[in-house]
Amino acid sequence: MTTAPDREKVHGPTHDGEKICHIVGEDDPDTALCGKDVTGWPWNPPWPFCVVCLDLAGYEVR
Repeated sequence: MTTAPDREKVHGPTHDGEKICHIVGEDDPDTALCGKDVTGWPWNPPWPFCVVCLDLAGYEVR
């Protein structure tokens, strides 16, 4: 019997729809304020900001 290999964790966005700049706190730089695991994602990418992170950081979201 053959088993499928374990899938490796993919770091960073897996498709263009995930290219959103998340805001992280100082206490856990691998987790965005919105709860997204951003381990291995680039710092300050030129993508639009996550509106949930902006709201949780106290920015006025329109």
